[in-house]
Amino acid sequence: MLTWGLSLLFIAAVFGTLSMVRLISANPDTPLPMWRGRPQHLPFFTIILRGLSGGLGVFGVFLLWSEIGYWSVLLLVVALGIPIVLNLRHNRRFSDEG
Repeated sequence: MLTWGLSLLFIAAVFGTLSMVRLISANPDTPLPMWRGRPQHLPFFTIILRGLSGGLGVFGVFLLWSEIGYWSVLLLVVALGIPIVLNLRHNRRFSDEG
């Protein structure tokens, strides 16, 4: 189960990153909301990728729980934290201009 769980977490990280890259490319001139709100342009495919990312990540944690315990939650935070870092980097460009 270790291999399957790690694979699912990796795929979750890839899908989350692809979702955020696509969202940033659709909104190059506007900051993106961090937690609440809706971006100016929201491609439908990003919603699908986000859902898959979260679902696969949680399922990966369930598979890893018996093997590595709480460390699986830390791996999920890292996997799903990559899009948050990309969002912060994108929004930082707009705070520096003002």
